[in-house]
Amino acid sequence: MNERTVSDAYGADDPGLPSPPAVTDIRHTLRAQSRNAYANAEPRLVPTVPAAVRRWKLWLLTVCAIYPTIVLLGLATNPVLEDLSLPVRLAVLVPAAAAAMVWQINPRLQRHFGAWLTR
Repeated sequence: MNERTVSDAYGADDPGLPSPPAVTDIRHTLRAQSRNAYANAEPRLVPTVPAAVRRWKLWLLTVCAIYPTIVLLGLATNPVLEDLSLPVRLAVLVPAAAAAMVWQINPRLQRHFGAWLTR
């Protein structure tokens, strides 16, 4: 955009209209606003790569958590499921134990033992 185009758009030749701003003034104002926006913006957090979890430690933690879970679920459901065959009882226990592990037990254990898992 040049000064002539801005003048034509604002009708600078018409005495009743305000005079147009200079193109350089507009550019300067926009640059200043842009700099202020970046200066006042909150700094972005750089994404970090999570530390690698030691698989043997995760296995050990899972074994230590799933054994009591299965035992407690087995004891709790034994009066109801004792007449059923073992595969049917396991078909009930395994999904319940897996759900407990995924949504309740593992998140708490990993929060508590997170630093140990990555050492």
